[in-house]
Amino acid sequence: MLTDQVIGDGSLKSDGDGFRFDLRMPWYRALPLSSLEGLEVRVDGEPVPSEELRLSLGGTTYALSDLPPLFDDWWYVADPAEVRAPRSGGLSPGEHELDVTIALRIPYIVESGHPLVMRERCVKTQTAAAAS
Repeated sequence: MLTDQVIGDGSLKSDGDGFRFDLRMPWYRALPLSSLEGLEVRVDGEPVPSEELRLSLGGTTYALSDLPPLFDDWWYVADPAEVRAPRSGGLSPGEHELDVTIALRIPYIVESGHPLVMRERCVKTQTAAAAS
């Protein structure tokens, strides 16, 4: 299902400043960037504060707090976003459990007078590659 694709296979990379991975939308149509309601990331059980996460898409990097007014900027289904998380020293060599929950507002599906907010969780174990 689409949930299994939220974390890009083999995309976990690490360097001295932190780690990054590819994030995909668990939806079948493009959505405005303002539709990203939330993103929770845990690595090896440790949460990364959401305010520290950065999302890069189309050559631009955003804090999650930058996204609410971006209703004219689109995230296309085929385009992974790169999520960057700070972590002093990066990740140690070897396998790491990456646990991601994404919340997307689907503006054209309305339930009880409010747009649907879909939350999907994906957990994958990946080997951290050195960032180039």
